[in-house]
Amino acid sequence: MTVDVESFSIPLNRCDPETARQVYDQGLPRLLAVLAKHDAASTFYFTGELAQAVPEAIELVKDHGHEIGCHGHLHEVDRAFDILSYDEQVHDLTTAKKIIESVAGPIQAFRAPALRINDDTIRALAATRFTTDSSVCPQRFDGPFTFGSKQKLKWLTAPRGPHYLDGDQSILEIPVSALLVPYIGTTMRISPLMVRLLQEVLFFEAAHTGRPVVFLFHPNECLDTRGNVITTRRTNNRIKYLFADKIRQRLKLRNLGEKAVVQMDGILHHAKECGFSFMTASDLMREYRVKE
Repeated sequence: MTVDVESFSIPLNRCDPETARQVYDQGLPRLLAVLAKHDAASTFYFTGELAQAVPEAIELVKDHGHEIGCHGHLHEVDRAFDILSYDEQVHDLTTAKKIIESVAGPIQAFRAPALRINDDTIRALAATRFTTDSSVCPQRFDGPFTFGSKQKLKWLTAPRGPHYLDGDQSILEIPVSALLVPYIGTTMRISPLMVRLLQEVLFFEAAHTGRPVVFLFHPNECLDTRGNVITTRRTNNRIKYLFADKIRQRLKLRNLGEKAVVQMDGILHHAKECGFSFMTASDLMREYRVKE
């Protein structure tokens, strides 16, 4: 179980200070309660921006025994890691890590905002002393429904299991599970049937290969929809706006709030029935190194 904690508002299609507070007041308590019900350990990747605005959110998650990781500093389209230079990535990582560690203590897990990285990201992570990354989603294909879709095409041939990203084996990649569609909260809410079928394939594969299953979720999916839905435009490209903003937002609005919590409860229950145990990214890294 992995969780990306950010101030992105699904109804507004943009980051929003009020959403950061709602994540702390409503989203995180709902999610932490269902994780505790199933004794499910998780890694929570915080943006530096949210950690700075609501540091008590980190304390809340840490008090529940979960691992704290980094989700970059800003979750904005124009600050995605795949379009930042090496120096810009190091600056972003250093800024976010300093803010998060001032509350959480030392951290070593990273996931890029929107799962967007480039060839400089590995070096930037090594320079800022991260040891795990979970930004790659092998065999996932979003087509035009996401920003950075062209760069993500390389995921189609990426290894499906944990693997080292660099030659000196200092950074372990822990891929988000997928098979054309990703095993994430958005897919779960858009099409419960699709995610159940995907889940059966991934669970069968894990049982026969020992490969871990990695699910991605967001506390903002646990928030009740309030007020009007506004499709904030994040690009001047008409095609990207239509697919990656307008249509994608409409799909992401499905089954938010308590409905998402109930669906998450079902996924955790089924995983335990199938004999899975839950571990953090750092726990997985230690286990992977022992098996070597």
